[in-house]
Amino acid sequence: MVGKIICILLLASAMLAHDIPRFRQASIRDRVVYGVLLLPVLYLGFIFIAAKPWPNLDSIFNLFTAPAEHIVHWINPAIS
Repeated sequence: MVGKIICILLLASAMLAHDIPRFRQASIRDRVVYGVLLLPVLYLGFIFIAAKPWPNLDSIFNLFTAPAEHIVHWINPAIS
């Protein structure tokens, strides 16, 4: 678990070192978008560190499998 925390801290510090100068000059809208995009990163980082069996990106993509197969079936009737 300590190794995972160190990994996340290294990645977060590199990201912040790169983004802080640009973040200071960004507009309010850009800051809000940055914060909204940072929320899934924090969630997935917590799941990675805590090894919780919570939903992650695989679960979300699995929700789209059946609708995607239906769309492919509608587009390409030769498959049926």
